[in-house]
Amino acid sequence: MRKKETKRAINFDLDTKELLKHFKNTHQAYSAIKVFMEDNGFEHRQYSGYVSREPISEFSAISVTEKLNQKFKWLKDCIQKYDVTEIGATYDLKYIFDDAKKQEKEINKNKGLER
Repeated sequence: MRKKETKRAINFDLDTKELLKHFKNTHQAYSAIKVFMEDNGFEHRQYSGYVSREPISEFSAISVTEKLNQKFKWLKDCIQKYDVTEIGATYDLKYIFDDAKKQEKEINKNKGLER
């Protein structure tokens, strides 16, 4: 039986004090991780959150994690939390904010006409 492939999210928390033992600033570490994740098929979504560009198996998610751990020897000392989540259907609801922005713009325009 073939393992299920789905888009997956990887989210993690790093210990800032521990990071600063290895780097001058935390930005260096997060930038290095970002390049690695993007090179391995993930897009950066927010903070320490990444989403696979394509559906992947659980094995692939584990494999990327193992490669990440091997590449960055300091990471094992800094990880506080590391989660992989299967992503189901995703709905883009940004239009709600876009519509509200349009409505606000229209209201402000109409207020200007009332003067």
